[in-house]
Amino acid sequence: MRHSVLLIGLMTSTVACESSSNGDGTATSGGTLPGTGGQGTSTTGGSSGGAPTTGGTSTGDTSGGTTSGNPSGGATGGVAPSAGTSAGGTPSGGGQAGGQTGGTAGGGASGGDGAGGGVASSCVGKAWPTADPTQAGPFQVGAEKNVGPLAGVIPDPIYGDNQQRFNVYRPNDLAQSGYCHPILIWANGYRDNPEQNPPDCVVDSGANRWCGQYLPLMNHLASHGFVVVAPLSTATAADPLPTIAGLDWILAQAEDSTSPYYHHLDTANIGQLGHSYGGMSTCISASEPRYKALATICGTRTLTGVHTPMLFFCGGKDTTVECPGVKTIFESVTTQPAFFLNELNADHGSWVYQGPSGVSLSSAAAWFRVHLMNDTANRNYFYGPNCSFCTDNRVEAAQNSLMTQ
Repeated sequence: MRHSVLLIGLMTSTVACESSSNGDGTATSGGTLPGTGGQGTSTTGGSSGGAPTTGGTSTGDTSGGTTSGNPSGGATGGVAPSAGTSAGGTPSGGGQAGGQTGGTAGGGASGGDGAGGGVASSCVGKAWPTADPTQAGPFQVGAEKNVGPLAGVIPDPIYGDNQQRFNVYRPNDLAQSGYCHPILIWANGYRDNPEQNPPDCVVDSGANRWCGQYLPLMNHLASHGFVVVAPLSTATAADPLPTIAGLDWILAQAEDSTSPYYHHLDTANIGQLGHSYGGMSTCISASEPRYKALATICGTRTLTGVHTPMLFFCGGKDTTVECPGVKTIFESVTTQPAFFLNELNADHGSWVYQGPSGVSLSSAAAWFRVHLMNDTANRNYFYGPNCSFCTDNRVEAAQNSLMTQ
């Protein structure tokens, strides 16, 4: 997949794995974020970027040796939680959103692996059965497009002063399913979103293609019962984070009697995942107390406040965000379960085209089924000394000590 132009705009330092500038970067032993203004050259242990455009500012991280700046205006920073949360223990049934227990929030959605916190759920539904993550799930997929609030930084790298809304990929008939559907918040790579083709995208007949690349992943997760809220903003790590706006909106929908989501969502079990610049966005919001599980794909940054299980995926042939940097960030997670997957033959984007049986789609489905649906049968993909991915010759896998039990 060709990302040497401007699709993602993220390269992670192999030391601190944090970069976000708007310079046209030249990497030495760190990394820079390709962009459209300024010239940035990285040095050992980090990166530096040119001046961000449209009034953006760069802020240095002296401990990590990296520069963090908003690609299109304003300084990038963390985001404060924007809604109340409630702490809780493990809901009966292993974390079934409190749907089995009258709306008790929080708890370990995977029999003790999850963190506390969450949002009380008004949904009452059946316990989730197991499902094979290497196959499409049992639900027919539908989508709502261009819904929700306007969100994201202005100017947007693709859409300029026109803020974008959201697409939602979900089981087609929530009302009749009988389940409380967990929520996943998606974060796009730089200058991309699930279906819109940016003006400078590249498409060819081989693996080196991109443009609206995320649809296979969105549909796979929705087929397994997740409601996936995907911003159409193409700068998902810029402040204000569109992912948090999407989270606030979908939670409001869950309590709106006129909404198709009314009392059909498991608001106590919410996760976020993202690709490249969206992986960085996921790391920025890792301390968000409403999240119960996280995953990043080919993109990270220095983490603070991690309180959930976290999956790190990279491509062994990725020259944009190289695996050693991703692994460094994985190794920094010591108080929550963390798993590292290097798909040896994948690059920065080819992972998405391998279908449900490929490593990326199956691992994402399995990870969130375990931690948001209490699908304990899928724990063997990640947990224990003989986990399935641990012995899979397509990958290099690593577990932290909390995964080996």
